[in-house]
Amino acid sequence: MHQPVTQRRLRRTAVAVLMAAVGAVGLSACNDDHPAPAVTTTVTAPAPTVTVTATPTPTPTLSPSPPASAAAAGKPDVVLTGDPEAASKELDRLKATGWWNPNKIEYADDPVTALQQFDKWLAKGYVAPGGGWTPEGEAAVQAANEGGPEM
Repeated sequence: MHQPVTQRRLRRTAVAVLMAAVGAVGLSACNDDHPAPAVTTTVTAPAPTVTVTATPTPTPTLSPSPPASAAAAGKPDVVLTGDPEAASKELDRLKATGWWNPNKIEYADDPVTALQQFDKWLAKGYVAPGGGWTPEGEAAVQAANEGGPEM
């Protein structure tokens, strides 16, 4: 039965051929009265098959627009965790989306606490898509700074 040629198999074959060539040269160096044999190897592999599948474009539907400051559409899902390493990875993922930006909003140094803060403030509509505060978030910060309720 024919097995598909993979990059791994090609590398293994190339390494085996190289090892054989080095071995042949090494043996001839130890035995000076016999010349080193010439080693020529050609490895050919069939071209990989590429399959392209077309996906139909969804038809846009009209829906009521969300409040301008709430930016509810497109909010990321947040996966809360108590594991600092997993929380760091989640924050990195959220940073890649543009929603979490510690340069625009100050978060706790602990990744678990920072993730909880982000989730809470996002749910309240305080975080804008660019990672900064929404007008509601700015008002909450100002109120908290003036002795009002904690965020």
